[in-house]
Parts: sequence; structure tokens; C-alpha cells
Amino acid sequence: MPISSLENLPNESFYEIFKYFDACEIYHSFSSLNHRFYQLIKSSPPLLKLRLSFSKSNEIFINNYRKVLLFNKNQLLSLHLWSTKNTNDIVSSIIFDSSLNSLQSLIFHTIDIDVLTSVLPKLTCLPRLFSLAIDTWADPKNLGDIYRLIFNLPKLKFVKFTAMESANDDVTISLPIANNEQMSSIEHLITSHPCVVDELSAITSYTPNLRRLKFLYLSNRNVRIGSIKSMALSNLTNLSISMYNEISFDKLKIFIEKLNSKLKSFSLTTIVEDVTYLDANRWEELILTKLPQLEKFDFRYSAYFADDYDTPSYFGQPNQFISPFWLERRWILEIEVEFENVIYVIRPYQKRWYEMINASDQLSKSIRLSLDETCPEQWTKTIFIEDYIRHALNLTQIYHLEINAQIVSGKLMKILRLLPEVNTLKISSLSISQPESLFNEDIEFLDFLSNEKQIIKICFKNMKDMNQIQMLALICSHVSHLEINCINYKHAEL
Repeated sequence: MPISSLENLPNESFYEIFKYFDACEIYHSFSSLNHRFYQLIKSSPPLLKLRLSFSKSNEIFINNYRKVLLFNKNQLLSLHLWSTKNTNDIVSSIIFDSSLNSLQSLIFHTIDIDVLTSVLPKLTCLPRLFSLAIDTWADPKNLGDIYRLIFNLPKLKFVKFTAMESANDDVTISLPIANNEQMSSIEHLITSHPCVVDELSAITSYTPNLRRLKFLYLSNRNVRIGSIKSMALSNLTNLSISMYNEISFDKLKIFIEKLNSKLKSFSLTTIVEDVTYLDANRWEELILTKLPQLEKFDFRYSAYFADDYDTPSYFGQPNQFISPFWLERRWILEIEVEFENVIYVIRPYQKRWYEMINASDQLSKSIRLSLDETCPEQWTKTIFIEDYIRHALNLTQIYHLEINAQIVSGKLMKILRLLPEVNTLKISSLSISQPESLFNEDIEFLDFLSNEKQIIKICFKNMKDMNQIQMLALICSHVSHLEINCINYKHAEL
């Protein structure tokens, strides 16, 4: 469209267009067209978003960036300063004052700690700063000073603080318990840095309005959780914890009690040796007594496997995650095998590929095993895929199998023999020989599968070889559902 025709559009149309562009991109694309556009940008009423990243740190961008701060400072809605060699210099050059009266969101990425501590006090004059995200890869020894400055900002609702470069036990958060005059308005807090429970207790003493908390437990320092004072977080409804250190289930239970919260959503990711986390009855008791209002539960427990490591196994009563407590809430156990780990996941049930209309009514037989790797012996001496599967079978029976890697027929047959209750099978790629040159292993597999009446639904995720379909056609007389995703159109035609 010629500029003369473009100019026929009303100003309101351009204001709508500007909402989809970064402020510097608006200057770069429109300001040099003619006088009308230049004036329109300088006086445009819409709020603007300004984002500085490494790819935009060239001279042209920096010039436009300075124009935005000169002419449109009071229209900035968000300012995102991402990784660039000039980030610290640019942050230091910004005059944070009341003229930034529309600024609601501020992100500092890879900012130097000294620059951060000099800038944070200046943000107290911003009347609408609701969201603050800080990402520093420096080597701070004490994050308490940063938190003090954050809690002084009067309008904050959301804070995300990331500091991950330091060694886990080097970082401390020296912060006294807040008094009644030091309360913050923060409602959503994400702490992505080394932290222990007593430090979290001190942090949250400043945030009585907290509704959502995401907490990373990543420290080698031991703390007696029982000695921690109760946390006054009566508004907290959403809690997410990632633990990569040894916190037992019993200690977690004490921590939940200390929260004094009415949680509606609880997410936990953990890599610990305490297999009590896999005890469904213990979870049921904890939720019923301490989390009676819980509506959403997300849980990930990783069991680590290595040649020189004795992986703890669950030896309690099996198949407890299909009791009425779990089925009524539709919280379903699933197992994922990834590199070196068996991951046990509990999450709300979602419709699957083999359910044509409605989600399954047989939730008691919904437990699925997903394999991202089928040959761990390629990098280990003593661990085989059968070891991962037996670890899972100690906890539960498995009814659905998904294999997200290429697998040979012999290996698949060994897996299916361990899983006699499996009735649906989803495969990424199955290796079978040409019909005229079948190996004994292929013939044995075809004979086994043709007599395996349990598998009634099969899905191929990436069909590349028609031999796979030809072989399955010989053995699928009892299969009621066959789904094929072809890589090549000619395969679909055949």
C-alpha cells in the first residue's frame, strides 16, 4: 500500500497497530516516513513496550531507544532489558523518576549486582510498578540486601528473582523477620535461587498478602524445619516447590503445617532418596488433614539410575494410586523414563489419543508408561530398560505404553512381556525386516504379538516404512483402533 493510501487511515488504526510492536521498532519503521508519522509517534497515546536484547544492541536501535526515553517516557508500559554487553551501562543511564508514571513491568536480565543495588532505591517513585523480574548471574554472597530494597517498592504485586551462578552453600539471605511497618504488597513471588526454609520464612514475613509462591530449595545447609516459626500466609492458595536436596516426606509435612494456608494448588518436583514420597496412603492422609481445600495437585519424583548407585525402590503396598481418593479427584499416576531417571508424575487426567469422544471412565486402568529411551545399556554397564520397568512395577501396574524412540522388534517383545496388562501401544518407530527376509527375532515377535490379546489399540507416531504396516496387518485382527501418522504422503495413499 502506498504511503499516500496508508495515510488515509485514522490515527486510532495506527494506535492499534503500535500495540503489536516494540517501541524502538515503531520508531525505526514509521518515524522516517514523513512528518505526520513522526509527530504521531511522539504524541501517540497508546502505552508502549520497550525491549532491549542482544540482537538489538546495534547503533540504530540504541538511537531509537534514546528517542523513546526522550519523547515517550511517560507512555512506557514495560521495560525489558535482556542480555547484552551494554545492559549495565544502559540501566545506569536511565533516569528512574515519576515521569515513568505508566511503567508497570520491569525486567533486568543478567544485571550486575552493584548496578541493581543502585537502581532499586530509585524505583520507589514509580506509581504503577506492579511487576519486577531480576535475573543476575553474578556471585552475590548475601541476597538479603536485594530483598530489603525490593520490599521497599510500594506497588509491587509480582516479583521473580533469579540468581543461580553461585555455589549452593555460598549464598545466604540474611534478613530479619519483618515488623508491622515493613509489609510489602507482593502477591506473587518466584524465588529461583539457593534458599532454605528459615530464609523463606524470613522472606515471607514481609509478604502477608502472598497468594502464589514458587520456591526453589537448593542448598546443602541443614535446617531444623521444626524450629521454624509458623508463617502467616493465610491468603496463599498456590504453592510450587522444586527440591533438589534431601528433604524427607516427614519434613515436608512439617513445612506444610507451618504455612497455615488454605492451598488450592500444590506443585512439587523432587529428586531425593526418600521413597516415602511414592506412598499414596501418606499423601492421602497429608492432603485430607492439612490440605483439605486442595483442587489441583502436580507431583514429580525422580529416581536416579547409575552403575555405581543403588537406586532406592518402593516396597510398600502396590497399586494404591487407584484408590477412590485419587480417582474421585481424577489425579492420575504416570511414569516417564528419561535419561538416567524414572520419573513418577501425578497430574490431572487429560484425554488421550485412544479416547475418541470422552475421557476414559476406567481411570483405575489409566496408568501409562512413557519411554524416551529403550537402550540404556548403550551408556551403562549394568542397567537395562528392564530395570527401569521393574522399578515402576514395584509401585503400580501399567496399562498403557508409549515409546518415543525407535525400537527393534525384539526389544519391544521383551518390554511387552514385562507388561502383561498393557492394552494400548503408541510407538514412534518400529524396526522390522522386509517380509521376504525376516529374522528369527522378527518372526518370534510377530507370533508373540498376534497371540497377545490384551493390546487392542495401536498408534504409530512417525510412519516411515510401509513394512511396519504390512507386518501389523498380519497381526491386528483383534485390534479395534489403529492410528497412523505418516511422514510421507505416499504412505498415506498406500
